[in-house]
Amino acid sequence: MATEFYNKLVCTEGLSKLDWLKVRQSGIGGSDISSVCNINPWKSSLALYYEKTQEVKEDNVENLPAELGTYLEPFMKAKFEDWWKKNKGGEIIEVESMPFILQHPTNLIALANLDGLFGDNLVEYKTTSERNYKQWEEDNLPDYYYLQTQWYLYATNYQYCYIAFLIGNRKFDVKLIERNEEVIKQIVEKADYFWNNFVVQKTPPAPSGDESSKEALAMMYPKEEAGKIIDVTGDIGISKNFAKIAEINEQVKILQEELEVNKQAIKARQGDNEILLCGEEKSKWTLQFRKEYIVEASSSRVFRISKNKGGNLNGN
Repeated sequence: MATEFYNKLVCTEGLSKLDWLKVRQSGIGGSDISSVCNINPWKSSLALYYEKTQEVKEDNVENLPAELGTYLEPFMKAKFEDWWKKNKGGEIIEVESMPFILQHPTNLIALANLDGLFGDNLVEYKTTSERNYKQWEEDNLPDYYYLQTQWYLYATNYQYCYIAFLIGNRKFDVKLIERNEEVIKQIVEKADYFWNNFVVQKTPPAPSGDESSKEALAMMYPKEEAGKIIDVTGDIGISKNFAKIAEINEQVKILQEELEVNKQAIKARQGDNEILLCGEEKSKWTLQFRKEYIVEASSSRVFRISKNKGGNLNGN
């Protein structure tokens, strides 16, 4: 049985959030693997590195999506069991909870925190908003969830994972994800490289330019050491960074000038009209007043460009 394959690293029943976070620092979990592969839209590999190497502290920040997902697990479990009965010829199953952080028996950094399992199948519950509907249409599945399921299948040696998902409060459905050995090989290699070259060596990976990398850098280096200087003359990479910034700033300057030329051309044609319509485009130029506080009260016309929805002339 596949259930004999993995180690039960620690029981999560009664485990505090602080202790849970400390255990997660000992390896890479399913929600981490997309960051390792740099496809997580919310957490870069640099942010993950910081999470794995920082001193774990009590985190009282409210995370409503995570809380809602946990709260809805009993509902999702019942819905999945009902779906199975309806779609599998009336067969009745009961999804078991797995109150343990699991660990691959030989690759000790591979961790898994499962939602449930039955027979030789894993079950994961996902909730998402309606604006993400297209990511779940037909055979679609967000890449970060696909990698998460492959990581769990690797850590547990299972072959199949059913993802039960709820979109907003309108649609419930299930997708079957099969074990993909080629994908597993790639993510295991990337995880091994990330862990041994960054986490173990305490060497941060390169930032990726996203908001999570920006936040990670701010937390890693919260203040300067007065008078301390680092001279990196001869560092080709940093020299290229400076050159690229100068190049981009020049491009931005040119584009800003072109933007202003075009705005002024529209204003000149618009004159004292509040609204100008041009096919699907619309500009609105209105007087805006600034109240007097510390500075003297003033007013100026504010210019905005938007889409013309149905030729609306009332400024809405």
